[in-house]
Amino acid sequence: MRLEEKFKKLKQEKKKAFISYVPFGFPEINMTGDICLTLQEAGVDAIELGIPFSDPLADGPIIQKATNWALDKGANVDLFFEEFSKFNKKLKIPIVIMSYYNPILQFGLKNFFKQMKSLDISAIIIVDLPLEESQPYIKEARKWNIDNISFITPTTSRLRVKKIIKYARGFIYYVSVTGITGPRDLSYSQLSKHIKNIKQNTEVPICVGFGIHNSNQVYRINKFSDGVIVGSEIVRFIENNYCEKNFLNKLKTHTKNIISR
Repeated sequence: MRLEEKFKKLKQEKKKAFISYVPFGFPEINMTGDICLTLQEAGVDAIELGIPFSDPLADGPIIQKATNWALDKGANVDLFFEEFSKFNKKLKIPIVIMSYYNPILQFGLKNFFKQMKSLDISAIIIVDLPLEESQPYIKEARKWNIDNISFITPTTSRLRVKKIIKYARGFIYYVSVTGITGPRDLSYSQLSKHIKNIKQNTEVPICVGFGIHNSNQVYRINKFSDGVIVGSEIVRFIENNYCEKNFLNKLKTHTKNIISR
């Protein structure tokens, strides 16, 4: 399923998107499929699957630890596509890859998008690729009909916002706070003001990420956004519970409790 189709369906149902982030290969390479399918069962509307990279920019300590853990297990681009092909047909929700430009360039930009298309992955987020250097990437993404998700932050100027939304597809990832990922207290009035301003210039859905870790935050942010992204809280739960016999059931329940509908 593509993001556009998912957001259209959610709008018809008067719901907001709940997007979860998990790193590929964490806590074990062969657990990624079960974790993704469990999140789908819990009611998640889309999954961001992170391809680990050794030099992350925006990851907080929880996700950094998980990423390093996955790298130690051998997680890389080749293994990601190999493992994802084992369970992708069971997924009925959009999958978004989140990674950095270096491993994608090393793999080959054209080959990377070709693999994405063959596995029905609908979108990609490149954390460290500035707009000014992104034209070859955007051109290739368009060729394969892959959505490129763009970031907007509280410090992004109005002029730059207009440039970013010109190329945004799928949804816009609004970073709720300056700094790195991880649980935070949020200023809802400021968030609401910024998102309303952006919405005046685009019809692309806007989802809020960074710092969101409980159902109350989800509920309050959904009043003015098109959805939320939750990463660190889910990663933290996986780390603390993956050795339990009923881990997947616990993960399903925990995720359901965060989703606010």
